[in-house]
Amino acid sequence: MKWELIPQEDGFRLLRVQVPWEQLAPDYDDILRDYVRLPLPGFRPGKAPRQVVEQRYRREISDELSRCGARRLCPLALEQAEAEATGPVEVSEVEWEKGHTFRFTVRFFPVPEFELPDYRSLPPLDPTAEDPQGELSQRLLELVSLVVPDELVRAELTFEGQADCEPESEAWQVAANRVKLMLILKRIAREEGIEAEEADVEQRIAEKAEAFGTKADTLRAELEKGGGIPRLRDLLLAEGTLEYLLETINENAE
Repeated sequence: MKWELIPQEDGFRLLRVQVPWEQLAPDYDDILRDYVRLPLPGFRPGKAPRQVVEQRYRREISDELSRCGARRLCPLALEQAEAEATGPVEVSEVEWEKGHTFRFTVRFFPVPEFELPDYRSLPPLDPTAEDPQGELSQRLLELVSLVVPDELVRAELTFEGQADCEPESEAWQVAANRVKLMLILKRIAREEGIEAEEADVEQRIAEKAEAFGTKADTLRAELEKGGGIPRLRDLLLAEGTLEYLLETINENAE
């Protein structure tokens, strides 16, 4: 994998990525295998020649490989570039041809620099608190000095359907605190090796799908279209990190 990191005047960064076909070939074969199973006029199901299937479903295969390939390789590219993204990560300019280099561009906002407090030594919380995670969250917000970039607040408000909010508004401040808390928790999670497992994501999707009276696959597809999967993963990471901190604080208090 080759990459080039390009700073932008608005604070964002571009990561231009090139990946040899060998790293995409397994993805291509998996996608093609699914289309081979589909019926084609003149052939028994699953018996159409590979070349015929590739030609018949060329656009669909291209769209799926572009989407799935970039999604899988984007985190790896950021890791190799030693870049940590926050907020929405936009993938564009996806280019590929079978047997040749796979190219795409990632636009992201880097995590701002800030100092974490000694969170392992925080004093115990009120045992009668109705919302210990909320109380701990407020404590972390007060302890960390960090001005959230306007770009991240706008992205958060846009996702919530409040793009027209002004910086002086209450909604803006609420969104800024929400972004700030997530940045703090993600930094702590990285320090402690806490991750949101894919199995946890699937379980939460299944639970929400059952509550909404729909299928898990349908809900996942909707979340993927709207960029909801990364947010769900961040939510689970935040929940896990807060649980870890509460356990640590309680153990230190004993």
